[in-house]
Amino acid sequence: MSYQFQSLGRRGDRDRQAGNLTEGGHMKVANWRKILLAPAAIVAAAGVACGAASIAQAQEPSNSNLWPSMGQNYGLDRHSALTQITPENASHLQMIWAQSTGALRGHEGQPIVVDVNGKPMMYFVSAWPNIVQALDLSDPDHPVEVWNYLKKTDRDLSAVPRACCDTVNRGLNYADGKVLFNTLDGYLIALDATTGKVVWEVKHAYPDAGETVTNPPLIADNKVIVGFGGDEFGARGRVEAYDLATGKLVWRYWNNGTDEQIGLTRETNKDNPQYGTYGHRLGLTYPGDEWKRGGGAAWGFYSYDPQLKLVYYGSGNPGLWSPGYRCGANPPTQKACNDGKWDNKYSMSIFARNVDTGKVAWVYQMTPFDQWDYDGINEPILVNMTIHGRMYKTLVHFDRNGFAYVLDRTNGTLLEAHEYVYVNWAEKIDMRTDRPVKVYEHSPLLVNQMAQACPSAMGGKDQQPASVDPNNPQIFYVPTNNWCMQDTPQTRTSMQQGVVYVFANVYMYEHVPGVAGRLKAFNVVTGQTVWNIPDKYPNWSGTLNTGGGVVFYGSLGGDFRAVDAKTGKILWSRKLGSGIIGNPISYQIDGHQYVSVFAGIGGWIGLPITAGLDLNDKYGAIGATAMAKATHLNEIPQGGTLYTFRLAD
Repeated sequence: MSYQFQSLGRRGDRDRQAGNLTEGGHMKVANWRKILLAPAAIVAAAGVACGAASIAQAQEPSNSNLWPSMGQNYGLDRHSALTQITPENASHLQMIWAQSTGALRGHEGQPIVVDVNGKPMMYFVSAWPNIVQALDLSDPDHPVEVWNYLKKTDRDLSAVPRACCDTVNRGLNYADGKVLFNTLDGYLIALDATTGKVVWEVKHAYPDAGETVTNPPLIADNKVIVGFGGDEFGARGRVEAYDLATGKLVWRYWNNGTDEQIGLTRETNKDNPQYGTYGHRLGLTYPGDEWKRGGGAAWGFYSYDPQLKLVYYGSGNPGLWSPGYRCGANPPTQKACNDGKWDNKYSMSIFARNVDTGKVAWVYQMTPFDQWDYDGINEPILVNMTIHGRMYKTLVHFDRNGFAYVLDRTNGTLLEAHEYVYVNWAEKIDMRTDRPVKVYEHSPLLVNQMAQACPSAMGGKDQQPASVDPNNPQIFYVPTNNWCMQDTPQTRTSMQQGVVYVFANVYMYEHVPGVAGRLKAFNVVTGQTVWNIPDKYPNWSGTLNTGGGVVFYGSLGGDFRAVDAKTGKILWSRKLGSGIIGNPISYQIDGHQYVSVFAGIGGWIGLPITAGLDLNDKYGAIGATAMAKATHLNEIPQGGTLYTFRLAD
């Protein structure tokens, strides 16, 4: 069946600094390669005909038996069409093999499984120091490592203490015979998938400027799209595209600054001018030069629509957590700081950029003038669904701020916004203005004045990805957190990039004692929770859903679970060697469906454990120590192992 998708009309190295970027996206400094952008208009945000029910069908390479990309496909739906494992037989799952990653610290990513020259191959990368392994799965019950790679030269060890929230790595990608991954200290490396030899590498992030890299690269239209993190160290977020074949820079843009530096054009947000348009210097809505330390880094998962030729990602918090310093009003009152003049654009935003030019088709800011560290980097999931009788190409985003957003991904129009966890910092998202209606009582602002807020800075959900079955596109399987916080802004004592740039005391605690997390089946159109599974541990693992009607996820306690997608009934559970913050995948070889997941406690929530912090310091790790102590994460051993399961013979 063919549907008509409709839109609503309303809805090297030191030359990275702003002065070195010209309009058009290439560098004007002599020691940068000048990459001229081919003239191309931004893809029109118009209705298009589409007969596919899922963006997954556009993924390359297309093999539903394997797991060819970080989120299975360009749309990041983390859905496997495999049907062998069902609610009726899931209790017969057994562990088949396990493989050490060679590292401890947090393991937040997932492997990929691809066909290389007719052979099924698995690739994965560890936490720091970022060891890549290649496993031959020709005998899928007995994988054979054929090579491993560890970069041993020119490493920047200062990246380790500058990695805000543990030295994790969220995965790698594959295309054109190459395995591509980022290192924590800022290298993008392309390896020959057969031999493990370096094809090319580039340095694109710099720890001395606060920049560290934990996210996987996106490969789209023969370009490798990368960003970095570092908002807590004074970094200024940008996104870059490199040529897949050569590693040469194609385009580079920032997430704040001048219109030209951001890549805004006269076509940007043309269907939703209330989001901000070219010519209004909205990327400079910071006092003075604060935008130069203005955060907005894109350190999460990116998605891609090959029909629209748009790359989607979210940007992080606008730098320091003491909000009064990011407001130029005098005096800095709640009303004055939230009148739109000091929105700190485009932090906390979802971007849609043209893959060929990098120019912004549309950008929507979810949390203007952020006062809580509600990073907007959570995954943008692409799925097509009917809303109020109309079929839309949508983007669904579960933000840290506690709201689930549904947007028309052709033009950014906001279609739905519902609370998916308990929220008290905002009354609602006003669908007339597309802005949150803030509750000032729960909005930190001035130095030494504490405000209580829910959710906590770790969010209703952090980076751990949700999943959706594209055949049931309104229901998402979401790992959520059940935390609130007391946030007290502090006096700023430094303005140097590469040095901790937070200046807040944050104490986190459970909203409902004894329930730190919940796995939810959530309807993004109605805003209703279909079912939920409470957990005494926080949920920091992503979810996988399958064609057999089973959802997989892991607990920080180390319990890996299979759940009935319809009812939420736990069908099977196995205790693994460490807390699970990785994302499950599924693939099928030789007639058997396999499920693999990393175990290795860490991430922001596990940082007090992996870094050996004092759990009696309730403000340690920007609030994580209090949560780690309350949920007894210190009783969970560290690890770094990939576990694989299938049904017993």
